[in-house]
Amino acid sequence: MTVLLPQPLPATGGWQLVDWRDDSYTSPPAAGGVATITLPQLDSAERWQLTHMVASCAGTAAPAMRLYLGSVQPLNFRDGTASGAFDVADWPMGLMLPPGAQLIAQWTGCNTGDVAALSLQANVYRRTS
Repeated sequence: MTVLLPQPLPATGGWQLVDWRDDSYTSPPAAGGVATITLPQLDSAERWQLTHMVASCAGTAAPAMRLYLGSVQPLNFRDGTASGAFDVADWPMGLMLPPGAQLIAQWTGCNTGDVAALSLQANVYRRTS
């Protein structure tokens, strides 16, 4: 009679919640009606789950704000608001930023010299092996 012994499964990787962020960023003064905030690029073993964001722009203009992933182009558009002077976004399931990603917030329709601000809250996940 042969007795089969249990065999270990191969190790698999996953994602583990390791931290959370509550950060604020400001743009350089707007030029040509545009203010841009480029967040630091994520590490290749890290991803963010954005849960809350506040977008604002000082000044009297009524700018729009768009969020892009990686570069400012239509295919990279992820979210935004037509009321970029002040608006709040909540993502109950999170707006995911993949490993190595970089988020860009861009306001258009600003007055020259306006400064945009972006505050965000995010869960930080690290790759496990």
